[in-house]
Amino acid sequence: MFWVGTYTGEAGAGEGVYRMRRRPGGALEAPVLAGAAVNPSYLATHPGKDVLYAVREEESGGILAYAVVDGRLREIGRRGAGSLPCHLSVSPDGRYLLVADYGSGTVRAVRLGPDGGFSGDPSVAEGHGRGPVPDRQEGPHAHATAHAPDGTVLSTDLGADLVRSFRIGGDGALRLVGETPVPPGRGPRHLVVHPSGHVYVVTELAATTLVLRPVNGYAGLELVAESPAMAEPPGGDTPCGAIKLGPGGRFVYTSTRGADVVTAHRVLDGGAALEPVADVETGGRWPRDLHVDGEWMHVANQLSDTITTFRLGGDGVPVPSGAPLDVPAPVCVIPA
Repeated sequence: MFWVGTYTGEAGAGEGVYRMRRRPGGALEAPVLAGAAVNPSYLATHPGKDVLYAVREEESGGILAYAVVDGRLREIGRRGAGSLPCHLSVSPDGRYLLVADYGSGTVRAVRLGPDGGFSGDPSVAEGHGRGPVPDRQEGPHAHATAHAPDGTVLSTDLGADLVRSFRIGGDGALRLVGETPVPPGRGPRHLVVHPSGHVYVVTELAATTLVLRPVNGYAGLELVAESPAMAEPPGGDTPCGAIKLGPGGRFVYTSTRGADVVTAHRVLDGGAALEPVADVETGGRWPRDLHVDGEWMHVANQLSDTITTFRLGGDGVPVPSGAPLDVPAPVCVIPA
């Protein structure tokens, strides 16, 4: 089963969080509304409990926690967040929910209770800095978080051209332990940690991928490679969306809006470099998040109200599997 986060109201035709099942042949079944919510654009699941978390992506934003009961969502907690919360992740030990607030540039760690609900007040780390793109980098814009093997929380700041490193103390406090600048104007958006230890970042404003190497644990990172986010030169407005690892870490996949493609990148040099090898049209408009599940990949096309399923061949190139499925304003696809 899969969960789909959507935009609602003026932002899109969704009504909340949807659930979907995949048939044995890879195709997804029609979506079913599991819980009404306002702009639950990004989702995350608890690693050990039937609990789902969602952002409420609004100027005065929030986060929601749901118990999953027979495929339906029962709210068990809500908290305020910063402006325009846009990304969630759960620490591998299931103790904290990490929230990236795009509008306010803040990152917060929310303690989770025994039932997976929220416990106490969050620890909030303020952002700072700006970049050279005046309409997008006038200030900090936290965009995503990821968890390194040593427990470090990594966060991209699109507005300040930084990757920040945090540690969560025994008291639950989120403490900044390092900052890694990326080339000006790139606008780092999403990131993943490869099994080799390298950190891969997709940039929204420059449509590139960055490879960072840990040099002091994950408190210190070093830029070792940069490559295009697409195999063919992009034209026009082509902001990148997501970056995800393929099976076994042999390939990495990115989505690019405007061009409306997903791109397969070959992992080279033991993880120290990426090479874009093929762009594949998504069959929809404005691909946002994507999910890789074994030999299958599902891509959320926000503006065409569809999700496209691909099969991943031995050469790593995605091959469309059937027609895009109608799903209202999909943004995020994650496994249940």
